This record gives sequence, structure tokens and C-alpha cells, in this order.
Amino acid sequence: MTSPEAWLRRQATVSPHDIALIVQGRGRSFAQLDRQIDQLAQALLDFDAQPGRPLGCVTECAESLALLSLAAPRAGMPLLPVNPKLAPSQIDALFAKAGVDIAVCDNPQDFSTPRRRIDLAEMSAFSADAPARSADAESVHLIIATSGSTGTPKGAMLTGRNLAAAVRASRQRLPIGPGDIWLACLPMYHIGGLSMIFRCVEAAATTLLHPRFDARAVAAELESGRITHISLVPAMLAQLLDVGCRPSENLRFVLVGGASLPAALAEKAATAGWPICPSYGMSEAGSQVATCVSAKDWQPGMAGEPLPGIELGTSPSGRIRLRGPSVMAGYVNPTLAPGDGLDGDHWFETSDLGGLDGAGRLQVLGRADDLLISGGENIHPAVVEDLAGHCPGVLSIGISGRPNPTWGELLVAVVVGEVGETDFLGWCRANIASHQRPREVIKVDALPMTSGGKLDRAALRRLVIRVYPSS
Repeated sequence: MTSPEAWLRRQATVSPHDIALIVQGRGRSFAQLDRQIDQLAQALLDFDAQPGRPLGCVTECAESLALLSLAAPRAGMPLLPVNPKLAPSQIDALFAKAGVDIAVCDNPQDFSTPRRRIDLAEMSAFSADAPARSADAESVHLIIATSGSTGTPKGAMLTGRNLAAAVRASRQRLPIGPGDIWLACLPMYHIGGLSMIFRCVEAAATTLLHPRFDARAVAAELESGRITHISLVPAMLAQLLDVGCRPSENLRFVLVGGASLPAALAEKAATAGWPICPSYGMSEAGSQVATCVSAKDWQPGMAGEPLPGIELGTSPSGRIRLRGPSVMAGYVNPTLAPGDGLDGDHWFETSDLGGLDGAGRLQVLGRADDLLISGGENIHPAVVEDLAGHCPGVLSIGISGRPNPTWGELLVAVVVGEVGETDFLGWCRANIASHQRPREVIKVDALPMTSGGKLDRAALRRLVIRVYPSS
């Protein structure tokens, strides 16, 4: 069986009474979830959804997205979930590019592209049980919107086989099985969120779904002793440490990805007993690409060995390239034809700089389009952030640049914390090489972040230019 909805069917037969999903204290067994997915799949067909065409979804409801990720393929169509915070024009453009005919939305009146827009509330009136057709393993099951380097949304098309390969490779690196509970608090319109659902269904484990991230609520779960796995972005990990969370010894794996992990944050987490597993992944590869199962020998930028089945290489320009069974069929287009974004040998070239070290571990330097050039030196902001993040009093930091006639780019640190400007710059002079040293400081209450928990570098740059308008 090579797709998440097929795994659910199997678990409903093999482990019908085991708990598959817990939402707001209510548990559903695999048999109950399987029946609900059948009903929802049939409801989609009752709404005249066309098998083979993508089903759009724009909702804040994490539970609905989780259910639709299984029900849409069972009705024979891929799901295209999008961030509801995107502008309606961006969502319409993505739906048009994918050939979306029907969309399920919280606010259907906001969008014009789909022929039919279904209010999510209407989906609560499920049809009677009726097994629906399923998408075959080679067809597209999921389309994940990605911002790309330009910020224009694209859609990574993942087939049933792509998803199966990603899930099984993940389980080899981070073992999971019956009785384990994975706490899901990432957005469900990202691959990092939905992949937790898929991993648990395949392994007959339980997903504990939180509708949104709340640091104190997540901390209480981690301290309760029942959670074995959790996925976090660095910003979430920082908030959990800030509220004093010390997880139970039953927590075995904390998968940290989605953004560069600052060294100071990793050290703080390790000291507090967190079993963190730094990771590198992307929508185009079904989530994980490489993962460190232990942070013992971890250094900033290290993402660990590639997952089984993933080949990694480096392009002539220094960008990370990858291929393997979990790598997407291509970027979305109206006919769902494969190949867009891949070369003739099925390699996908990322926007990240890096490569394998002598031990076969992936090292990520940063994004190619984030590169700063100061005094003729190439500067990777993430590297400087790791260095300057060790300054006492710094809680979080972002590095950007402002144009300078002498240096090309003058490095500017945007800092959250109690450290003063003079003390910070003095510490940098004593601890950071001249070409990597921030020369100016902007103090803020919080760094600008994307919905996926990454530092929003475009917004950071705008902030710097706004503070230095003559630059």
C-alpha cells in the first residue's frame, strides 16, 4: 500500500480500536476515522467535485485540513491547501495555475477562480457511508504551496509514492509505532504539519492535533509524559523554553526544522534535556531531507545524514541538489503534468547553499538569495546570526545589510533582548571576525516571522532600510 489513505484503510482492519487521532480531548479510532474519511470523500463527490482535478482548501481549521488530506485522494483528487493569510489574489492565481475547479473555504466569497466554492460548514453534513474511488499511487495526492525565492506561490505536486517514500524514510530515521503519540502543532497547510498525520497513520501511532500553537498548552502536554514525538520550528522551541518547559523522559524525538536552528537555542535546549533532532527539509521533498538523530556533535548549519533514498549533490553555483523517490513530480500546472522544476535526470536544485561534509552529513550555509557581500567577502546571514546569538542578553537576532558606498553592504543586527547597543557591538568586536561583524544595531520587541516560523528576511531588509532611509 503506497498512500496515506490506503494505510488508513489497512489500520482500520488490522488495528480498528487503536486511537488514530485526538482533537480537543476527543479520540477517534482507526475504524472511526476510516468511516469518517469515507463519508467526507463521498460528500466531496456529492458536491460534484471532479476526480483527478485538485480540490482547493482555504481554512484556519487544522482538523478539517487533516481530514481532507486523506479524504480528497480517496475521492480521487489531490488536495491543495493554502495559507488563509495569503492575499485572495495570490490564492486565486495559485488555484488558476493548478486548474482548481472546486474549493472548500471558510469564506467562499473571498475568491473568484474556482467554479464552485463550498462553505466549510456545509461539509459537516456528511453523506451516508459509501466507499469512494481512490487516486492511484502514481497520481498526485497533495499539492503544497511554497513561496519560492520570489515570494510568488508555487505548488509542489506530491504523488502517493512520493508521500509513501517520505514517510517510510522518516520512520527509519525517527522510529515510531503503535502506542506512540506525535503532537502536531504546526500549520496543516504546510508539509511539516500534514506529514505528521501521514507518519502516524502508516505506523499505527496516534496524532494529537492542537488547533494552533500555544506554548503553555504544548508545554503541559510534553510534561505529562504521554507525548513521544513532536515537530517544532525554532521559534516554537524558543517559546517553550521561555515558559520553562522541561519535557518528560518519554519524549524521544523533537524534530526541529523549517528554519535555521541558532546555536545558542540548541545549547539552551540540550541543557534543559530536550532530545532535539535538527533537520533540513522542504515541501518539494515531502518534508524531511536530512536529520540529525542526536545533537551531541551538532554544529550550526549541520542537518545530518540524508534520509534513506535521498541523493544529495551540489550545483556549480554551490546550491544543494537532490533527487529520490520522495522528491516531487514537479511544480503544479493545469494538466498536472510532471517535470516542471526538475532537470532531465530528475534532480531538483534548491535555493540553499551547502553540501556534504567528509562524514556524509549535509551542511547548510543559507539561502543563495540571502547572500550579502561586504568588503568583497561573501557573508551568509545565518552564520553571523549563530555567532552573534551567543552574545549575553541576546534572545533572538536577524542579520541584514544596508547599502554602503565603501563596503557594498554594511551588516546590521536586528536584536531582541536586554543587551545594550554599545555592549553588543563591543562583544562582536571581541568575538567575531572583522568581515562578519555587525556594525550597527536595531533593537526590536520581536523579529518579523513568516507563517511557517522562519525569519522573514524581506521584512527584515525593509525594516533596516526604513531605519536608514538615506542608505
